[in-house]
Amino acid sequence: MAHRRKPGSHSTMSVPTIEFSLSRLSPDDHQHPDLFAAKTVAMQFLRDFQRHGIHLPAAERKRLVGISDEMLDVGRKFFAGTGTSARPTWVSKKEAGRLGSGFACSLEYDQMDERAELDPCDWAAHTLLQQHPEEEVRRRIWLSQRQSSSEQIGLLETLLKLRHQFARLTGKANWAEVVLEDKMAGSPENVMAFLDGLSAQNKPLALQELASLITNLPSHPHQTIIHPWDREYYLHLSATTKSKRRTVSSSNNLSSYFSVGSCLEGLSRLFSTLYGISFQVETPEGPDEVWDSSVVKLGVIDEEEGRLGTIYCDLFQREGKPAGAAHYTIRCSRRTDLDQDMLDLDFFHQQPLDHPIIDHIFPDPALSEPLHTPVTTIPGKPGTYQRPIVVFSCSFDPPDPVTRQPSLLAWSDVETLFHEMGHAIHWTRCATDYVELPSILMEHICRSAEVLELYARHYVDDRPLGYERFEGELWEMEGGSQAVGSQGQIVLAALDQHLHSEPGAQTGFDSTAVYAEVSARYAVPWSPSQGVQEDQWQARFGHLYGYGASYYAYLFDRVIAKHIWRSLQLSSAALQTPLISRHNGLRIKNHLLVHGGSKDPWLCLAHFFQNIGTQPLQPLRAGGKSALQSVAKWGLL
Repeated sequence: MAHRRKPGSHSTMSVPTIEFSLSRLSPDDHQHPDLFAAKTVAMQFLRDFQRHGIHLPAAERKRLVGISDEMLDVGRKFFAGTGTSARPTWVSKKEAGRLGSGFACSLEYDQMDERAELDPCDWAAHTLLQQHPEEEVRRRIWLSQRQSSSEQIGLLETLLKLRHQFARLTGKANWAEVVLEDKMAGSPENVMAFLDGLSAQNKPLALQELASLITNLPSHPHQTIIHPWDREYYLHLSATTKSKRRTVSSSNNLSSYFSVGSCLEGLSRLFSTLYGISFQVETPEGPDEVWDSSVVKLGVIDEEEGRLGTIYCDLFQREGKPAGAAHYTIRCSRRTDLDQDMLDLDFFHQQPLDHPIIDHIFPDPALSEPLHTPVTTIPGKPGTYQRPIVVFSCSFDPPDPVTRQPSLLAWSDVETLFHEMGHAIHWTRCATDYVELPSILMEHICRSAEVLELYARHYVDDRPLGYERFEGELWEMEGGSQAVGSQGQIVLAALDQHLHSEPGAQTGFDSTAVYAEVSARYAVPWSPSQGVQEDQWQARFGHLYGYGASYYAYLFDRVIAKHIWRSLQLSSAALQTPLISRHNGLRIKNHLLVHGGSKDPWLCLAHFFQNIGTQPLQPLRAGGKSALQSVAKWGLL
């Protein structure tokens, strides 16, 4: 994608200029918090230049460009193949009959062997994995879901080798070093120290959950181990047993309390209490301002500064719209009165018409005018500013125009809504392993009793959802397997680090063997009977493309967000003050949010915990391995 050149960047931004400016900093200057933002921007430019080989001889730079192009092509092909099955699986008519005639009759069988061919990713395969009482059937389905074609495995291993070649050309030992040099973690060794420490905390809890699951299933008294293909089955049995103990009518299910409108109103009330900001629904200025009539435009209003920016909420699924939740930046906030627009114009007019200025974009004198955007002032600050615009997109079911029933959200959708709003309020211009922290903190906030009463209202009669009922049903939905699920994420994060370190460059590298080794060390449950070649799911792990060497970041921020929330709870209880209050909101805002990417995130955390009185300033202040090991000790649960 082409990006608009920063004002004046053509005349001032070069490797010698940046290196000279950085060389003038004394050791104290390098550590000075007031210079962090300027230094960060300079280092981002410098690393960007270096990652594109500007310091390399022409031949090596050309090779680097070729590797980059090939990485993009191979990566896209790999990602496209992560959602497809290597080969179909099957179930016999007799086996299908054990789930009832309705399920059995829904399948089509071969007349010769009375077997139904199944897509391992289809609903029928998932149903068998969850509900079939025969272990061999579950094992067959599970293994079929973990298979990858030789072509798909080849794409992954080619991508890993290309990334390693790229890293070595740019002076790094491996791809993980390329990715992590500007992250909080800093190095692959530090990431593994965090994951090892976290696994030491979490794995015993996961084993306890599995033991409890077996103990609480009297219908299976001889079961002593849960294999990977057993987990979904026993979790389903446990959930079914719990649901029989209580009956909730369809008119009273939880989603009836979570309409999109009430959730957005609750978010506005929440932010008003915490930060003094609120949402104001606005009418688009013209038919072309929004891309669909269902998009809601929200003005974000601060009680002191006035308008902060605009959020476009594209919440409902429709034909042609990508599924899932996402946050997009349309326009950043920035100071505008220091722009040097004429330098941009001078540079633009000096370029030959047959020479591209960015990617494949050629200068057009007829269109070479500065990009004008509305600007405003901010009380108490000098200059003029451009206000930010963001979009967050979800795939919720739309309102029913016939019954006039509003869009009702499952609990997972509510968490998604609060999570994405956390991104919209904080922004995403910071380190990858800090960017999810405000959003995950919002997931903790949305399930607290004080916040639930702000938005959980029945769409028919506006009655509130009782917290005891909510807590009970939430426990049933989550199944008491949080530690097992978290351990699975630790496995994936460790796999990501291992694949992006030295082994990827070795002759005869086998990603399946690496996955087996990582699983043997970290996974719960893990069965040696799986065999090295049977589980090839690593080639279906799509995040290896988009989050290569940084998949740990979500776990990292989960741990920190949980510790922040627990610290706020303890502090409020000790002071006998409300948990959801302006006092706590300002703690979050002033220490964790307001700086964006302009302050060292380790310092943000250190100052927050120092303010709240629950954590010494060291070792968080210094970052590095000891800081990550300290964070790991906080645990996930």
